[in-house]
Amino acid sequence: MCGHHPLHGTHIYPGDYRPMETPAYTPAPVATTPCPHCQYPAQEDFVFCPQCGTELLKACPACHRAVRAEWTHCAYCGADLVTE
Repeated sequence: MCGHHPLHGTHIYPGDYRPMETPAYTPAPVATTPCPHCQYPAQEDFVFCPQCGTELLKACPACHRAVRAEWTHCAYCGADLVTE
């Protein structure tokens, strides 16, 4: 042992090896919103409700961004969604 580092001169044998504990994977919470028809908690980016099939999102005809099916105007460009 040289004395420069506390592990110098320490021998690790195959039977001595133990893997480090890894924390359990916890997925990030997913934002949900209730379906306006059946109240099922659907992810905010779902186009259709997985429970009843109600359309949740559609494309704005002016800017082509995803908008909620019940909106009357696009929140991104202001286009009228009712007459389109």
